[in-house]
Amino acid sequence: MALLWTPSLHAEGTRVLLIASYHQGMAWSDAQIEGVRQELAPLQPTIDLQVEYLDTKRTAPSERYYQQFESLLLAKMGALPPALILAADDDGLDMALRLRDKHFPRVAVLFSGVAISRRAALAQMNNVGGVFDDLDVADSLALVLKLRPQTRRLVVIHDQSRTSLAQVETLREVIRPLAGLQVEFLTGLNAEAIQAKLGLLTANDLVFALPFNKDARGTHFSHEEAADLWAQASNAPVAVTRDVAMRPGILGGYLVSGLEQGQATGRLAQQLMTGSITVPLPMSSVPGKATFDFQQMERWGIPLDLLPANAVLLNRPADPWDDLRPHRAWLLALFSSLLVIIGLLIYGMYSRRAAIRAIRASEKKYRELFDHSPDAMIVRDVASGRVVDINPRFEALFGYTPAEARLLQPHELTAIGGEFTEEAVQERFARVLQTGQQVFEWHQRRKDGSQFWSEISMVRMEMGNRVRTVSTVRDISDRKLAEQRARELEHRIRQIYENLPIAVFAIDAEHRVTFWNPQMTRLTGVSASEVVGTTNSWRGIYKTARPTLVNLLVDGADAETLARHYPTKLRQSTDLPGALEGEDYFSNHDGTKGMWGRYCAAPLRDADGKISGAIETLIDVTQLKRIQTNLQDLNRELEARVEARNQELQRAMGQLVQSEKLAALGSLVAGVAHELNTPIGNVMAVASTLTEEAASFGQKLLSGTARRSDVEKGAQRIEEASQLIERNASRAAKLINDFKEVAVDQTSSRRRRFQLLAVVEEVLHTAKPMFKTPDHEVQLEIAGDLELDSYPGPLEQVLTNLLSNSVHHGFDGMDSGRISIEARLEGVMVMLHYADNGRGIPASSLPHIFEPFYTTKLGRGGSGLGMYIVYNLVSNVLGGHIGIESEEGSGTHIRIALPQVAPS
Repeated sequence: MALLWTPSLHAEGTRVLLIASYHQGMAWSDAQIEGVRQELAPLQPTIDLQVEYLDTKRTAPSERYYQQFESLLLAKMGALPPALILAADDDGLDMALRLRDKHFPRVAVLFSGVAISRRAALAQMNNVGGVFDDLDVADSLALVLKLRPQTRRLVVIHDQSRTSLAQVETLREVIRPLAGLQVEFLTGLNAEAIQAKLGLLTANDLVFALPFNKDARGTHFSHEEAADLWAQASNAPVAVTRDVAMRPGILGGYLVSGLEQGQATGRLAQQLMTGSITVPLPMSSVPGKATFDFQQMERWGIPLDLLPANAVLLNRPADPWDDLRPHRAWLLALFSSLLVIIGLLIYGMYSRRAAIRAIRASEKKYRELFDHSPDAMIVRDVASGRVVDINPRFEALFGYTPAEARLLQPHELTAIGGEFTEEAVQERFARVLQTGQQVFEWHQRRKDGSQFWSEISMVRMEMGNRVRTVSTVRDISDRKLAEQRARELEHRIRQIYENLPIAVFAIDAEHRVTFWNPQMTRLTGVSASEVVGTTNSWRGIYKTARPTLVNLLVDGADAETLARHYPTKLRQSTDLPGALEGEDYFSNHDGTKGMWGRYCAAPLRDADGKISGAIETLIDVTQLKRIQTNLQDLNRELEARVEARNQELQRAMGQLVQSEKLAALGSLVAGVAHELNTPIGNVMAVASTLTEEAASFGQKLLSGTARRSDVEKGAQRIEEASQLIERNASRAAKLINDFKEVAVDQTSSRRRRFQLLAVVEEVLHTAKPMFKTPDHEVQLEIAGDLELDSYPGPLEQVLTNLLSNSVHHGFDGMDSGRISIEARLEGVMVMLHYADNGRGIPASSLPHIFEPFYTTKLGRGGSGLGMYIVYNLVSNVLGGHIGIESEEGSGTHIRIALPQVAPS
């Protein structure tokens, strides 16, 4: 919460800074300053009121100008800050807030004459209060228009100041709903141009002058000077909003007083200086006073009794009876003696005057209605046939001035031709004289020869001792044109419906058939003449009388009623919201002929949205139903054929897959046999050598020539031979065990827990013979403890097929190649990356890589099932997914994601 800082009055000369927005000598600013001085006078000599003029009426404010003014003020004040800052008008408040925020953050700011539109923003600031310029220009304009109801045109004068622009926006909101009032805003002009426009005004116009202190040439004016210019030039009443603008020739209005604004701000300052004010600082406004000039009221014929009760009337002549007030006593006595005589005279005259007033009031009301009627009015004397009076609307509609209209004969306003003759005009007048009133449509002619349709209401009236006709003429050209267009549109729509290739009929809200096009007649055999105007919309559609779909829509039938008449056959239309459609078989009354029909019905609504009828279309789809039936039979036959072929393909596919597996196993057997050849050959060679050594050593023993060195040498050779035999036998045993494991895995889907690295190494070991050159290299990057609970056989089959593809396709024609196999655990998935630096896959082949029987080596040993088997094993058996990336000449990268625990 902000704390209020109260300025101290502890010493004489406490400084109060007042920043006036404008210049010295401008009456508005001078009045505000005088009001402040009056209220602060009781605090003298304690305070020192320092007044500084911002002069923004004569100098356009800018950031640089504010900086210079700020520097000047700081230089004047020196080191001692002001106890309080006062601001007059918006520009002064901007400067006061700038000083306070930058240099005196604890000093309170009070304002006067600030636009009410800033109230919300100022209420958010600490230690800020004051008095708004809250003149309600809307109320002021409403009051002046009340005094001048005959006003036809409003001219608003204003400059580009913040106050004027804010008041203009208020006026625009008020003026917008005022029908018949022409409004012109004069701004952005020099003073002479505005005076010239004011000189063209008439007594039926009104000038509303907002603050205007600078014209388009940059010339500055005080409020008084501007008011004098407008009053001198205007031929219409001039209303203002400031008391200082209340100059000779000005009518008046609700006026805001600069003096009262200053006094209200001065009182707030006094309360603040004496510590009798609370947080937050108050913000208020000084209402404007209704102030008018007596001479201008008489000039423009404005009755004084129309003014508000508290209105101030300036320049009113002194009452002559004021000089006789000292003699009131004896004059009262004299008047008392004459009172009886006067009373009798008044009584005698009262009845006559009351009658005269009633007649005048009636005439005034008649004249107001006559002049302000939105329709043209003409009064004609029956005896002479001459025009007696016309209203302004007649002059605007027909183009005749009042003088010209008085010479018009009745037929001269008629567009003669056809039924509109001079005799027809005279007949109309004769009927009015007989019946007293006639309303009819007529073809009129203007002064310029143009013609239009009108609606005339003619009344016979007795005015005094004269019989006259009063005709009210309303231009109905637009209505007649609209009616003609409506008829043309109705005819065009009827032609469209008549010539539609589909059957259409419609009913109204009473279920009467209103339309039945030729296609309905063709389908049903019932002509339009038989059903239009009747409620028999069922004829030709159903055998007996029953509600049709349009009848149910007009009645607003619920879902249960619809289902009872159209069980399981209706659906909402996808093309027309609110419409219902369906299909059904229709037969004639004797059942000898029928058809399949597709129908669609929708409600028709009037301008208020109420259902005024319904329309239904009917299409013969019998031939379409036959085609559909034939297509359904054909589809069933095709489906049976496709099913049989699919079963044959499935059997062939199974045989091919089994052949591929056996081929892979045969390749595995060949590789293992090749690997076994080396250790078994080594065992046989060592065994043969050992046999020869044993025979030689035995001969030496038998002949007795064996020496100790021969025994030691023989024992050593036997030991070495035994070790060689053991190592090669172990190698062969391991190969056989690996072959058994891989063979069992690849020929079955046995599930077990296994280490991924071990399985990969087994596959590489058994697949080593397929590498055509020892320069091919395989790099592994798999953690030794990475385990899977899955199916090692299908996984080995996948790796074998990938290795086979790399060797036979990727490295085809290459002396050396590199394969990398990486695997890592990501959450519950094992991400396996297989890549080679081979020839890559052409872009045209990549989309077909997993399709069965797709191979680039058809007839050269490729079956086209290798990658197809890989895809199915990964997706179906192992529960994972596979993706491939490759560019021709850049190798191939295969990504396989496998669940660490395979699905059951």
